[in-house]
Amino acid sequence: MTLLRAFFGAALILALGACASSPPVHYYSLDDGQPREVGSPTGLRVAVTQVNLPDVVDRPQLVIRSIGHQLRLDDQHEWAEPLRRQIPRLVARDLAGVLDSGRVVALPIDAQDYQLDFKVMLDIQRMEVVAGQGVDLDVVWRVEARNGDVFFGRSLVRKPIETAAASSDYQAAVAAQNLALQTVAANIAAGITDWLDQAAADGHSADRSAVPAAPSTGRGRGDGI
Repeated sequence: MTLLRAFFGAALILALGACASSPPVHYYSLDDGQPREVGSPTGLRVAVTQVNLPDVVDRPQLVIRSIGHQLRLDDQHEWAEPLRRQIPRLVARDLAGVLDSGRVVALPIDAQDYQLDFKVMLDIQRMEVVAGQGVDLDVVWRVEARNGDVFFGRSLVRKPIETAAASSDYQAAVAAQNLALQTVAANIAAGITDWLDQAAADGHSADRSAVPAAPSTGRGRGDGI
């Protein structure tokens, strides 16, 4: 019995030692926590309703491309919540700022009882952190107007990773992803603005707080790196 107690005691000590020596997990969010100004309460009603992500990045761990075909997943550096939930909110917030609208939100694609001027869907082709270089983001976006008109665009963005003295490489990589998504939001806002301008030029209402009822020709927009 004494020998058995000694065995279990040693096993417990080893287990506790292993737990004590495990490195902590660091959690990250694309949201930088900075407050944003509230846009106009009569601005455009826009919803970001869907984001499709490549399986390679749709996971808890941050993914870093190191050399060639090699990817690094680090269990000590994880997202605080899935990217497919973070990205719609972040893009909606940035869209609200560019469009000066307090009525831009992130909603489920099947949300009911919302009167919207535009629905935005994102298909992320590539969202990659390249070690020592920067963030590459390739997004195809689809915008559907209230009258049923649809137009597409594509945003190709590269942001360098700038490491500050008080931050880690991971923090800098997340910050670069945040900036890349801000660029995507600006591209989408420009596409919506172009659509409204074209509708006004075609002789429809120029009121930018409401979508014209008559259809116009959908037009895409692409932005290079």
